[in-house]
Amino acid sequence: MTPVAPQQPTPAPLHDIAGPLWFFPYPAWAVVLAALAFLALIGLVFWLTRRKRLAPLQTPRQRALASLEELRREGPETDPYAFGVKVSDALRTYIRDQHGLDALTRTSVEFLEVLRENAAFTENEKASLSEFLESVDLLKFARLTAAAQDIQSLLAVAERLIRGESALQSSAAK
Repeated sequence: MTPVAPQQPTPAPLHDIAGPLWFFPYPAWAVVLAALAFLALIGLVFWLTRRKRLAPLQTPRQRALASLEELRREGPETDPYAFGVKVSDALRTYIRDQHGLDALTRTSVEFLEVLRENAAFTENEKASLSEFLESVDLLKFARLTAAAQDIQSLLAVAERLIRGESALQSSAAK
């Protein structure tokens, strides 16, 4: 006979233990939707504030005309040397930005050599530009003085060149 092991009682089933409980009171899809709405709101606020801070982009012509207007507001009491530098920079920067010519790093003579072969300017504009650069160079390098009328005349020539008006058209209009 073989010894029989004592029989162990079968454990009673546990009916009171349940699986994991979802303790978050909101459904997952609602949380994701709320997070997306919150991110969209933050993006909208950022876009609106950023849009107000950015100034509209100006064309090279608008920038050059604005700098000439600023020089005009400074009036006739402007130092002729400083005026010559500023008005020359305004026009040369415009030519570089608008026409792609390297006008800032070249001397007036070098620039006029390059300009002679460029078809972007008419002969009247080339002549006006040559006279303008000569007058400005006299202010900058010879340190000549300039009367209020000379300053206004240089501003008018620079403005005509920037606007693309030829010297003959503007003198006929006067």
